[in-house]
Order: sequence, then structure tokens, then C-alpha cells
Amino acid sequence: MRSFAYVGLVAALVPVPDGWRQESFQFPLPFARAIPYEGAEQVRFTPQWTRFAAEDAFSYAFVWDVKARPVTADDLEDHLEAYFNGLMRNVGVARKLETAAVPASVALHPMTAVAGWSQAYGAEIRTWNAFSKGERLLLLGEITRRECAPDRMQIFFALSKAPRDRAIWNGLRALRAATSC
Repeated sequence: MRSFAYVGLVAALVPVPDGWRQESFQFPLPFARAIPYEGAEQVRFTPQWTRFAAEDAFSYAFVWDVKARPVTADDLEDHLEAYFNGLMRNVGVARKLETAAVPASVALHPMTAVAGWSQAYGAEIRTWNAFSKGERLLLLGEITRRECAPDRMQIFFALSKAPRDRAIWNGLRALRAATSC
């Protein structure tokens, strides 16, 4: 198991823009233990994240800096379904919204290559918002993956309710570009 010093090192690789909030987790993730990685997750929340009625709500990014292994689009779909099922279930139970649970459904599609990243996918994630009133939630995303020396990889997830041509995506993409390997 990697140390908290490792989590701190990974945190330094992912900037925290002014006004954004951050969280860190170590794998296995407490809410999604089935995701089979060793390493750390860094989460960055935009200031708009909790404005759930707004188009650019639920906008955030997270990076998995983990031990390298082959990863397919099918793997990422499965991992994201486990991630959102666990996340929303845990938050829903804590907020007594468990009856609103909707199983997550994730669909990835090839996306135009992103400089410095070896894989790139657009995403649609259908889940529910346990952080609010349990309403159904459609998140749009960009997921990129790259190898980092010597035996690490990073998977960068940018997600938002907003369509990918809206202004909020400029900040999410800038964060991806500023993330160090």
C-alpha cells in the first residue's frame, strides 16, 4: 500500500485553481473498492460544483495516478459505473435519499486526441444526484490516459452537466493541461 506521502506527492502534480476545492483519496477508494488500482485519486471541484440547478453544476475533475496497467474503454466504463454507484449510494444513505438510487450507466466514445495523452474518450454518465435531492443526473465528460515513468499512469476525468462546448470546459481542460506526470 502506498503512503500518505505518496498521496501528497500526487496532489502536487494536480494544480488547485483559485476558488476550487480539493480532496484526495488512496486506492482502494472507500466508496468503490472494486476498482482495481494502486495509487491515489486527486479531485478538484470548480466553484460551480454545488450550484445543482445551473447548467455548469457538478463540474469537476479527478486524476487517478496509479500503477500502470492496460486499460480499455470497457474497463473505464465499468470503473466509472462502480465509482458513481458507490459514491451516490454512500452519500444517499448519509442523506437518507437511498430510495432515489438509480444504477449508473456509462458510455464512452473515441474523442479527438489530446496532446500528451495516449487515449482520449468522450463520456456520458447517467446517474443520480445524492448530493442534492436525488434527481437524475447526466454528466458529460472527457477522459484521457497517459503513461508516466517509470511504472505509473494517469487517468484524467473532466465532468460537467454542461455541454462540452460551454465556457466551464475551458477551466477543466486548462487543469488537464497543467497536470504534471
